[in-house]
Amino acid sequence: MRREPGRTCLGCREVREKRALVRLVRRASGEVVADPAGRLPGRGAYVCPDGACLERGLERKRLAHAFRKPCELSEEVRGLWQRQR
Repeated sequence: MRREPGRTCLGCREVREKRALVRLVRRASGEVVADPAGRLPGRGAYVCPDGACLERGLERKRLAHAFRKPCELSEEVRGLWQRQR
């Protein structure tokens, strides 16, 4: 039986199964968008689906570090986590 690949959450730094996390992708424009299917091209980073991990990742500049450049969250991503609060 194959094991599901593990990924580390940017906020809590906990290793979880890939499908339990939300993949974020930085586009060439610098905008960060959610990639639920995991198919968008570009550099990806993973966060837990709760908003606290995204906030923690932003506060500690882990998102910019993971993407190796400063980046802006898209309105789609901000709205996704605002609805979960």
